[in-house]
Amino acid sequence: MKHFILLSITAICIATLLPAQDDESDALQQTEMRRYASLARVFSKTSAAVQPVDITYYRLNVRIADQSGFIRGDVTALAVVNDSITTISYDLASALTVDSVFFNGSPVPAIRSGETISIPLPKAYSHGDTIMTQIFYHGYPPYTGLGSYSDVVRSDGTRWVYTLSEPYGARDWWPCIDHPNEKADSVDIIVTCKEEYVAASNGKLTDTLTNEDGTKTYTWKHRYPVSTYLIAVTIGKFNTFSDWFKHSASDSMEVVNYVLPDIASTSPSYRANAALTVKMLETFTPLFGPYPFIKEKYGHVQFGWGGGMEHQTLTSLGSNSFSEATIAHELVHQWFGDLITCRTWKDLLLNEGFAQYFEVVWREKQYGMPAYWTRIATRLSSAKSAVGTLYVQDTADVYNLFAGSRVYNKGASVLHMLRHVLGDSIFFAAIKAYASDHALMYGTAATANFHYWCETVSGKDLDWFFNEWVFGEKYPKYSYTHSSVATDSGFLSTVRITQSTGTVNPKYFTMPVDLKFSATNWDTTVTIFNDTIDQTFTIRLSHNATAVQLDPEQWILRDATFNPTGIAEQPAQMPERFVLMQNFPNPFNPETVIRFSVAPAPSPLPLGEGAGEWARERVSLKVYDLLGREVATLVNEQKQPGTYDVRFDGSNLPSGVYIYQVRAGTNVETRRMVLMK
Repeated sequence: MKHFILLSITAICIATLLPAQDDESDALQQTEMRRYASLARVFSKTSAAVQPVDITYYRLNVRIADQSGFIRGDVTALAVVNDSITTISYDLASALTVDSVFFNGSPVPAIRSGETISIPLPKAYSHGDTIMTQIFYHGYPPYTGLGSYSDVVRSDGTRWVYTLSEPYGARDWWPCIDHPNEKADSVDIIVTCKEEYVAASNGKLTDTLTNEDGTKTYTWKHRYPVSTYLIAVTIGKFNTFSDWFKHSASDSMEVVNYVLPDIASTSPSYRANAALTVKMLETFTPLFGPYPFIKEKYGHVQFGWGGGMEHQTLTSLGSNSFSEATIAHELVHQWFGDLITCRTWKDLLLNEGFAQYFEVVWREKQYGMPAYWTRIATRLSSAKSAVGTLYVQDTADVYNLFAGSRVYNKGASVLHMLRHVLGDSIFFAAIKAYASDHALMYGTAATANFHYWCETVSGKDLDWFFNEWVFGEKYPKYSYTHSSVATDSGFLSTVRITQSTGTVNPKYFTMPVDLKFSATNWDTTVTIFNDTIDQTFTIRLSHNATAVQLDPEQWILRDATFNPTGIAEQPAQMPERFVLMQNFPNPFNPETVIRFSVAPAPSPLPLGEGAGEWARERVSLKVYDLLGREVATLVNEQKQPGTYDVRFDGSNLPSGVYIYQVRAGTNVETRRMVLMK
């Protein structure tokens, strides 16, 4: 479910290219968060019915034509046995009554225990055996929080029924094995309702039968694998309209919409926005592969929640959510969420992060890169407030699981960064390879599966990226300095970058970082690989750069501060060991900077004079020529633990190789540097 923010567009030339600004904002995200918060107790559930069988087929036959809130039905299930079993079980809310149970066509007893129906089998069944059950039931589906099953009377007196089963709410209105990892190969959904209403569901409408008792029966057939939480029924006094997606020279797919008569009062642009779905299908198909359910349909049906829900082949949209952003987000889910479903809720990045990012890519393809940068800026800004890792450790807390800044916007930000790390062609090739993996299509995936395809397509080791951005926390805060010196063959620009993260997971971020150097009527961008907490880079340039920008386009989730004093801020971490670093720039003329770190002494000073300070070390820094003659003493004093920069001026020395040596207590380190005049 979704969070959308639009930034104001100030440039007139850009504003003329972009659509009118959506009214979606934090309020929409909060509406959906409240919805999930109200279902929080459901998130602590697992399926008691998970067992060694594969469901191949469900036939849901439900009657929703009697008193308000009441459902009657029967569900037939076919399953293939994976191991020896003597019992098969299903999930069903305890509020619903089981009338009778049949096994392979014969009546059998069943055992109810809480939300589990256990059916003892007449004999043991082995691997490869096919079994069939049929459960007849009735009752009032429980009002779980705000409800996974809603049956309301609108102000005009008409009835409106809608379901939203994510993550474990299917059991509230029909018996099933209620777990995202258990996908049925196909499903028939037969709905009987009052004659004046329309019943919309997954797949293709194959039959409509008017009954003598004033009811109508709709038969929907869905011939693709589907998780129980993606099956939905919506009943209302709907108007319908359709567009057509021409996906080949000789064939088109219907894009159908079911809306209530007063939809324009809450979503005035509903028709124009819905029409964009065809263009979105044309845009996403080359990126992800063919629409996964091309033989059936896609579309939208109006329901009573805020935001949207990516029910397979028929997304449910709130009354005020027929917006371009929501439509694009939910359509992306048909690939990332429905075709490939996250294997566990910990991997929700694979659903929500993908949908949140590729809604931004839709804007790029439709309106150009300015629209992309405007939109991604909101994602990056929100992601900075994310708490915890993108891989959601605590899935019982709904605020963790569906936090907009975390899974949605940090997820989108990570894909944005990965795009720059890999480059456009490789990134989009990796996305398509992941979406086209036959081992994952119409099944489930873990984060490791996406990681695998990124490495396979790119040929790069990306452990560092996933470890820091998916399994790590927070983001880097860079501080950097810049200096430039002339040489006989141009100019040497030296940039020192330090970073802090505010966490030990990770202590620092490894990232390729763009540096944009500029001078009057000139600029160039160089990409360096920053892989330590404190690093210096010397770059030979054709011009005397008077300014430098770190990550000027903001491909990184970061803060960046330029320090004009030439002395970068020290990282928050205390140095862990004594170290002497290579001078920068090197070669140099006539000045260079020598950096060294002094580690803390074993224990702090006792209370009293000097309390709060660490024990000082006697430190000396000297420079020698190749004959061992001392040419300069730069430091000879006691120093606190920390990192120090010392400038060395070689104006009075001839060109050549020089040795510099630091002593700190018993520690000694030596390096070479080159003076070139």
